Amino acid sequence: MEMTTLVLLLLVPLAVWRIYSRLKIVLGRTRSELWRHYATLAVMVVMLLAVTVQVLGNWTALAALLAGAVVGGLLGQRNMKLSRLENRPEGFFYTQNRKLALLVCMLFISRLIYRLFEAYLHMHNGLPLDPDFLGNPISSWLFGLLGGFYGVYAGLLVQWRRSQKPVPRPVDIFDIK
Repeated sequence: MEMTTLVLLLLVPLAVWRIYSRLKIVLGRTRSELWRHYATLAVMVVMLLAVTVQVLGNWTALAALLAGAVVGGLLGQRNMKLSRLENRPEGFFYTQNRKLALLVCMLFISRLIYRLFEAYLHMHNGLPLDPDFLGNPISSWLFGLLGGFYGVYAGLLVQWRRSQKPVPRPVDIFDIK
């Protein structure tokens, strides 16, 4: 092995650890804002449609995408059941289950890192890279898993927010304006 390959092999675990530690922070208690839930839902639906159009002729990849979306949707429902939802005078907050969210995100990110490593090795050896990344059933399944998970989760958060009435703030008699 060459020195650049060894350095790359040493940097990948460091990058994975940094991504994992950052995701743990991001997946904490979050203020619930309807526009973010709608945006997440829209992005996930558009992503799933774009991948579907891309793999339309490849029936194995299409089946993997749909299976991933179904599994992701089921995990999204499970994640909603395990989430802590708060309706407070300061606003709406939610804390999703870190384990499921980290599992889905890290599976997706690990596939992207694998693809980058594969591209590096092919470039280094002078071999052409397979241009059909989404045609691979594993990649399609992981795109479906991510899209289904966060699409269903965002949709359920929208439902929860619409069913809640804001808790009024307590009146502070010493707050004179």
